[in-house]
Amino acid sequence: MVRVRLRLLGGVKRVFGKEAMDVEVDGELIRLRDLLAHLASMSSDAHGIMNPSNLIIVINGREASLLGGLDAVINDGDRVSILTVVHGGCLRYDGEVE
Repeated sequence: MVRVRLRLLGGVKRVFGKEAMDVEVDGELIRLRDLLAHLASMSSDAHGIMNPSNLIIVINGREASLLGGLDAVINDGDRVSILTVVHGGCLRYDGEVE
């Protein structure tokens, strides 16, 4: 069993209704993809928002892409922060952002 301390920000915080929580995931070794799947299973509202391409994830102070992305190992006692990315704007044909 791997116990992880989560800090939830943005849309993820809204879905789970809290800024921080501890979760336990079965297994001796889990990867980031396992943690995200576990979180998505906790709430029907979480399925859409837990898309990794819409998240910034930090594991123990380091951005997850530097640690292997979805294959990053999550250890017992790790601290994981999850923030939804806000997309918007419009790219004009001439390449200027509006």
